[in-house]
Amino acid sequence: MGNNGKPDLFTTEQQQIGSVYAKALLGVGEKSGDTQQLLEELAAVAKAVSNQPSLNSTLQSPQVGSEEKLKLVGKIFEGKVSEPMMNFLKVLVGKDRFDCVAAISAAAKKLNDEKSGEVQATVTTAEEIDASAKDEIAKQLSKKLGKKVKLDSVVDASVVGGVVVRVGDTVYDNSVVGQLQQVRQRAMERAAEAIREKLDRFASGT
Repeated sequence: MGNNGKPDLFTTEQQQIGSVYAKALLGVGEKSGDTQQLLEELAAVAKAVSNQPSLNSTLQSPQVGSEEKLKLVGKIFEGKVSEPMMNFLKVLVGKDRFDCVAAISAAAKKLNDEKSGEVQATVTTAEEIDASAKDEIAKQLSKKLGKKVKLDSVVDASVVGGVVVRVGDTVYDNSVVGQLQQVRQRAMERAAEAIREKLDRFASGT
């Protein structure tokens, strides 16, 4: 998720590299038992870099040497992240892959969720939705995917059609919310029919 609340968009190359390094990171986490900590640390690093454009451009610049980048990363993150994460960041600098840190973080989170039988989804709507609507959408998605869904909601007035649901790399249009609206509509129709029946019985004296 980007800092503006919208899902991050990565190039195909970044996604591929992100997947490779994410698997390596999760392997480290499985051996040490610190998977969750590593995921949180990498997400924090990605956010910090994203929030500092000058740092981001320096770490990605081909004009800046690896040694200088290593010193910079050490100065900023040494002592603030675990040793395994620090080593991982040094590998990214050495391989000149720091531009993929956000993609790696997203891929690692996705892979870890899949292993635990969960998927992360984001519903973006033109207007804020209430908790019951959010729960219902998560339920509909869980049925559709056959997995437990962790749902984030984002408000973006520019969304065409009023709603977009994103699960990993898959984007659904408002068909999911359309299903929800149909469920509500059917419930309202049943309630209205029950009221009509009661009124008819009352009027007929039965």
